[in-house]
Order: sequence, then C-alpha cells, then structure tokens
Amino acid sequence: MSINDLINHLIDECSGDVHGALKALLLLNERLEAELQYLYDLTNLPPPDWGTVH
Repeated sequence: MSINDLINHLIDECSGDVHGALKALLLLNERLEAELQYLYDLTNLPPPDWGTVH
C-alpha cells in the first residue's frame, strides 16, 4: 500500500476529517515518543542524537 493510500485510508477512518486525521497522527507520535523514552530509561542507554523535526 502506498503512502498516499495510507493517508487516504486514515482520512476515511476519520470520516473525511483531515484535521481529525492529523490530530490522531500527532497523538500517536507523542505516544510512541513516550514509549521510546521509557525504553531508553529502562536500558540506561542514551537516545541517539538524531535531532528533531518538530
């Protein structure tokens, strides 16, 4: 499935609400970042220095 198909599917899942789809992605990203930080904390490893895009 192409990235465009995935985007369209997400928007469809949000009843055509692009704002809602974007909000869902941002919330998911925050959750994944928190889980990743939790794993780094458990292992006592520093996160890689990849910078940030936001």
